[in-house]
Amino acid sequence: MGTTPLEAHIRHLIGAGGPLTFAQFMECALYHPELGYYRSGREVFGRGGDFFTAEQLQPVFGELLHSFVDELARSSGISPFEVVEIGAGRADLSQALQPWGYRAVDLTQRHLEGPQFPGAIRGLVLAHEFFDALPVRLLKRSGGSWSELTVSVDAGHRFCFLPAGASPTLLEYASQYGDAIPEDGLLEVNEGIPHWCGRIADALSSGFLLVVDYGYEARDLLRFPAGSLLSYHRHRATAHVLDHPGEQDITAHVNFTHLTGVLRGLGFELVGKQTLSAWALSVWPEESFSLRWRQASTRWRLQWKQLVYGMGESFHVLLFRRSAPSREAARK
Repeated sequence: MGTTPLEAHIRHLIGAGGPLTFAQFMECALYHPELGYYRSGREVFGRGGDFFTAEQLQPVFGELLHSFVDELARSSGISPFEVVEIGAGRADLSQALQPWGYRAVDLTQRHLEGPQFPGAIRGLVLAHEFFDALPVRLLKRSGGSWSELTVSVDAGHRFCFLPAGASPTLLEYASQYGDAIPEDGLLEVNEGIPHWCGRIADALSSGFLLVVDYGYEARDLLRFPAGSLLSYHRHRATAHVLDHPGEQDITAHVNFTHLTGVLRGLGFELVGKQTLSAWALSVWPEESFSLRWRQASTRWRLQWKQLVYGMGESFHVLLFRRSAPSREAARK
């Protein structure tokens, strides 16, 4: 890849205002309104793009979610039960979830205040690979203390990391989750989690939040001494996240401990957490699955294997139930 159109814009921002936080760089790289990775109109999903998600494994993933939502809706007693997906990409699940009035909310314009959620959702909010794509700030541990890694331009006009002082908010996060990070290790801080969880809490008057994503519990941070930031291009992962902004994906694993704590503070209860593999195997009873398998096409069987064995242990499925009124309702 050569120089991307977005690079000149980011260099101008740095020249005018000084180094950017990595979250600001990532925001531009992914969500710039014309040049960002998710806004440029290029195909990013599937064989012709840069990566697969479970949503592209159709019809298998759609059928699983259809059965799961059907049972959830019946057992919840909520009627009508609706499904709203945030960060829906191509809305590949629209057909499978149409019985519940499926709506996709485009949240890729995060450089703005962002679109409003439908008011007073009763049913399910689906966040599939949403939180991993939120911009993160980056901390480095050095000499027993923490600094923030900002993005600047070196003498060769290449983007580079530049240490800066860390804010009290970032230091508080590091005090909670950084003990396992070694000297010169990195820690990502996803400040978007409280913001977006708050917006979900305000919108969901009753029902559930289903999170499908990859991440870790706080106790597992020792497995990520250099952080979890990665870029994807043409189905290949690279750690060079500053290269070619706008032309490659940037993603970071989700701190599920942090996410769960934020949601509990907003009145959500964690109902269940499973690997994607365990969740998929739990949706259909054995007899039902056996019938589907016997009647399935070769393509369906390959998709099932990819979902369960290819992605199954990397991704997790977390189901949260609203157990208290929304913040908006509480204010009235």
